[in-house]
Amino acid sequence: MKQTIIFSALAVAVLTSAFTIERPVSKKQNVVAPVANDFSFLRAHRQGKGITLTWGMVTNTNLIGFDITKTMQDPNDPYSVWEPVTSIPGANNRSFKHTDNNNVLPGTTYYKVTAWYSDGRSSESDVVSVRIVGH
Repeated sequence: MKQTIIFSALAVAVLTSAFTIERPVSKKQNVVAPVANDFSFLRAHRQGKGITLTWGMVTNTNLIGFDITKTMQDPNDPYSVWEPVTSIPGANNRSFKHTDNNNVLPGTTYYKVTAWYSDGRSSESDVVSVRIVGH
């Protein structure tokens, strides 16, 4: 009796697995179009006891302002803590500048700038770094 039940269960399993429908795999790949970077340049350098950032935009249309953030941790680590440095209002200038004099410590400091627009979108700059050996 046990052998008949086991044999029947195996037969049912084999038969049902033989009739599974395979869905064709799509040959299309989801390609994400690269997002245009609105920053034409971003530079950082040591100036006195602080770090000065200078950046320019490709276009200033609908520009509201900028948020500057920094970290001394790995900038590619999603768990790195980015500290806010300041917010700057947007303008029709060719370039923008800010000097960070707060808590500039020896080591490598990484900065990024986020531009905000009135249409609700934002654009993030590349990350720049400055290494300070000592004051």
